[in-house]
Amino acid sequence: MSFTVVSQSFIHFKTSKASRVNGIIIPENLPAKEKEIRAKMLGISQQLNELTPYIVSEVEFGKDQNQKKIGKHISQLKNSFKSLKDHPMMSTSGLSLNRSVMGEQLDQIEALFKQSKHDFARYKLLSALNLCVGCHTQTEHKQIERVFSEKEKEGVKLGVYEKAEYLFITRRYDEALPLYDQYIFEFRKADDDEKLFRAFERKLSFYVRLKRDYKKAYTSFESNLKNKDIPNRIRAEVNDWLKILAGKTLWDNFDAKKVSEEEMGKFIQSFIKDNEDGPIFTVTDSTEVLDMDLSSILLEYYNQNPNTKLGAQILYWMAMIDRRLNDDLFYSLGDLYLVQCMEKYPEDPIAKDCFESYLEDMEFIYITKKKKEFPKDILKKIEDYKKLVKYTEPLE
Repeated sequence: MSFTVVSQSFIHFKTSKASRVNGIIIPENLPAKEKEIRAKMLGISQQLNELTPYIVSEVEFGKDQNQKKIGKHISQLKNSFKSLKDHPMMSTSGLSLNRSVMGEQLDQIEALFKQSKHDFARYKLLSALNLCVGCHTQTEHKQIERVFSEKEKEGVKLGVYEKAEYLFITRRYDEALPLYDQYIFEFRKADDDEKLFRAFERKLSFYVRLKRDYKKAYTSFESNLKNKDIPNRIRAEVNDWLKILAGKTLWDNFDAKKVSEEEMGKFIQSFIKDNEDGPIFTVTDSTEVLDMDLSSILLEYYNQNPNTKLGAQILYWMAMIDRRLNDDLFYSLGDLYLVQCMEKYPEDPIAKDCFESYLEDMEFIYITKKKKEFPKDILKKIEDYKKLVKYTEPLE
């Protein structure tokens, strides 16, 4: 076995022979169609590698001299995702990126950026990258080839937290976690509370979604709390997590490949009840840990069983859970799940609920006291989804 370099700055991955597709080196033993998809995904990775250092730094994203470059990368990224063709590779566990859903997200980002709503655009970009992270932190527990640059973007200054975010988003978890720990241990009362809490949440996502290891999470957070400068409200939240992490996961040894639809249906009903206001999470009302655990199980099952009859309900519930996990809507993946719900299950009765929730999200993002109408391209999408799910109520 030999090591092959993916462009000059990309990392190495194992393969016996390789060929070049669109300037990118791809393993020779892959089928032709998979080579094409792999080349395009690596191209997307290159674009993300160029963009991510700006996304994780609010300062760098806001600099005037970076605006042209950022706008160009957003446009290229959008076009790259839209050029992806459906392929079995794209529906395997952890890689079920619905290209139309990502296209929808990137359309919104580009529209916001062109309107000079740079803060909102950045939050939505973080959301889009969270979709990648959300999928990749719920793949089978095996090593996946990394396709991002090993080198930090030259000329972009990143602090400890921003470096951790950059590494986490690019799936370099073993390098990111020590930096999050460093940021937490070095935190002082005058520092940014929001970043501190996000560091804790990133670690929780890693241990609960990827590793499903409550014990290691407990030990790690217990150590983090030795810093006496951690604000009381964050300390109280993490202590609540510790109470749950001291117990069992929602489904020990969960294996989405082996679970029947009937078993999954019973499991869902044991945690989720419906009423006229939407799903009520009877067990997970009090903690982010169980919300993350439940959403992880739902998404992994859906990725492994894309034709399940539970699909529309799972996507709707994941959107609702994601809102609970992300009180900042711009950082949420909820609207992505809602779009997939409408596009894949337009005839399912719950698709209308997905549309109503999606409309609420779009109103929150685009409608203000000064601007009471949607941008034309966003309005067209809303009208298209309204027609798709046969929603008959008038838009206000």
